[in-house]
Amino acid sequence: MTGERRRATAVDVARLAGVSQSAVSRCFTEGASVSAETRSRVLEAARRLSYRPNAIARSLTTRRTNLIGVVMGDLDGPFQPYLFETLTRGLASRGKQPLLVRGDPADALDGTAMAALDYQVDAVVVTAGSVSPAAIRGLMALGVPLLLYGRAVEADGVDSICCDNPLGARLVAQALVAAGHRRIAYLGGRPTAFSEQERGSAFRAALAELGLPLAAAGEGDYTYDSGHREALRLLAGPDRPDALFCGNDAMAFGALDAARTALGLRVPEDLSIVGFDDVPMAGWPSFALTTIRNPVEEIVATLLDMLERRLADPDAPPVLHRPAPLLVRRGSARL
Repeated sequence: MTGERRRATAVDVARLAGVSQSAVSRCFTEGASVSAETRSRVLEAARRLSYRPNAIARSLTTRRTNLIGVVMGDLDGPFQPYLFETLTRGLASRGKQPLLVRGDPADALDGTAMAALDYQVDAVVVTAGSVSPAAIRGLMALGVPLLLYGRAVEADGVDSICCDNPLGARLVAQALVAAGHRRIAYLGGRPTAFSEQERGSAFRAALAELGLPLAAAGEGDYTYDSGHREALRLLAGPDRPDALFCGNDAMAFGALDAARTALGLRVPEDLSIVGFDDVPMAGWPSFALTTIRNPVEEIVATLLDMLERRLADPDAPPVLHRPAPLLVRRGSARL
């Protein structure tokens, strides 16, 4: 019985290329000095031997693993997987790999999740809107660079980036009122979520400034099912709202299906529905959802710049970015 093929080592590559082992190491170390001829011989030998550098051994020398812990709570809706996929692509483009850790939206991270971060991650990125403040406090105690997405925090050594939720909510209120809507309802997410606190309060305040009370309000949990359920309740009465702003796209999808299928309403003729996030599904013809674009591509690019800055200078002052959202007009709202 033939044994398993032995994995090629740096010694094997050096022998085949006719160079020293240290030359092989320099060829696979970013920024190291090595001649073009030596690099060419080493890379050809590595190709022939199917050699790949040992990441663990390299991390002992560089003190970097290029592993970035990514802590997320909910992954059931359309937004979090979209964010994670965009972040993963961005990390890969910069030579880094994500280590996904599941958190609980309500509780601190459990022992299993915290143990996963013992794998000498270089930094931790937290989708802070989907984990609890207690979890964030536990992560701050790890002593590694911490970057928060979805929550505005001012703390030493912690950088954060968060969509300007109040601006997005005001854009919706202004557009609905300008289009002639007068019975405007709001369907929010979990009251403890940072995004909900910002979006809900800003929407109510904007309507008040425009001289309108909120016609009705519902509380969901950012899921399709809760949007469907709460929309049925909000739209069942005789004084039905003529517009519904949902705190995220998933709830707006549920509200759309409830209005059209269960209640037989015409959207947008009888009812305008607006979401928040602009996940890829929002552009599908079956939804054609008018929504606020949470600029994920811009956010991830900025977050990665913040990460590299923090790794280069751990003592740099903390930064907070609030990128502006955009109202995307499609077929679900009469604007």
